[in-house]
Amino acid sequence: MFFTLFGWRKASKCKNLIKQVQRRINLLQTKRHAIVRQLREDVALLIKAGHENIAFNRAEILFKDENIVAIYELLDGFCEFIITNLSYIRWNKDCPNDINEAVSTLIFASARCGDIPELRGVRKVFGQRYGQRFEKTALELLPGNLVNFQVKERLSILSVPDDVKRSLVDEIAIDYCLRPGILALEYASELQQRKEEEQRENQVQDKDVQNNFSKIEESKRD
Repeated sequence: MFFTLFGWRKASKCKNLIKQVQRRINLLQTKRHAIVRQLREDVALLIKAGHENIAFNRAEILFKDENIVAIYELLDGFCEFIITNLSYIRWNKDCPNDINEAVSTLIFASARCGDIPELRGVRKVFGQRYGQRFEKTALELLPGNLVNFQVKERLSILSVPDDVKRSLVDEIAIDYCLRPGILALEYASELQQRKEEEQRENQVQDKDVQNNFSKIEESKRD
């Protein structure tokens, strides 16, 4: 009866928590954007000075920082989506897929984004709203979870492949009118190296087969 008259009692608290998350994200974005801008300038200077190896290594740090910025943008978007649909959440106990995705993604991020502690409060109120099973499914990525794929993928990055770092260095070189492709030969990927080795081995094997065939033919003529 109480729910029918007033809807979800914690809707206002939820909105305040989401707003707090957004304020935190805005602050973090400003700082991280400054870091990314400085790192890009550093990499460009290293390339210009001929320190390609150091630039290549610095690219991994840059990639991870840019990845964090992308995560902030995604989370902020889901926060805005929840606020827009808060009226529905307040008056309806069901959880459509689009709302499920937004809420599940924030719950998932709450255990992986220590720099946004306000997310833990969001997780708590939505756990009370939709139940512990819903919360656990998102938190532990159990079957049936609707956590956003991009957020899952970006929060799971531990190392950066060489080809990604090389591409980032080339991108910066082009942006700063420097030399693109400077690392293409020195930092060929292991896959490319293996392919080249396999090609050489196949060529050697083909030559051996041809030589053996020629010897057999000659012996037949003799």
